[in-house]
Amino acid sequence: MTNQAQEHISQLTNHKRIKYLDISNRDLAGEADLKEFTALISLNSYNNKFENLDFLNTLPNKDKLQRINYFGNQIKEIDLAYLLTTFPNLEYLNCENNSLSAKNLDNLSSEQFGKLVQGIKDKKIRINSWKGTILMDLLEYAQKLVSRGNNSQQQNAHYLQTLIKQGSSSVKDNKQSGDNTPLLVGGLVLFGISATVIGYWLGKRRNEV
Repeated sequence: MTNQAQEHISQLTNHKRIKYLDISNRDLAGEADLKEFTALISLNSYNNKFENLDFLNTLPNKDKLQRINYFGNQIKEIDLAYLLTTFPNLEYLNCENNSLSAKNLDNLSSEQFGKLVQGIKDKKIRINSWKGTILMDLLEYAQKLVSRGNNSQQQNAHYLQTLIKQGSSSVKDNKQSGDNTPLLVGGLVLFGISATVIGYWLGKRRNEV
């Protein structure tokens, strides 16, 4: 049963004093108004049914937000450039177990993209490699930066490529478990896309040489 987020949040008291808001495991969905949460540092929305991060826009003091956990929701797209710009002190983001794709990556500065990949390396930014296309989206963007002459992004491109391969391998390792069919299918599809993109990229680089 889906519960409305606003109804739940309205029942909370002392909104202005809350620094750590935990609304996890409540099957919440819909919109919510956080305008009274002036001290909010951390939002935990683990295992709900939100389809986007839009209600974060209602936070009044966006520079205070440091941690976001949306593990296990129903988010389809994420604008990483917007998040890093709007919440400049964001230190931790968990959007694993969502069928994510990345949008508006061209709005990322090279510095922001480097910070993003470093966050993935440090496990402060968590996105999964078998569900959705977000890692492929990031890899394609890294390759685009390299093609524009930004050679500092070569290492990031290589790292993302390695993550995709590891994700495909881990999915294959799980195939003996009978309840992991969706993971296997997602991993194989992602692996196929990865091979196509990487092959295209290598061919393009050879032609340029």
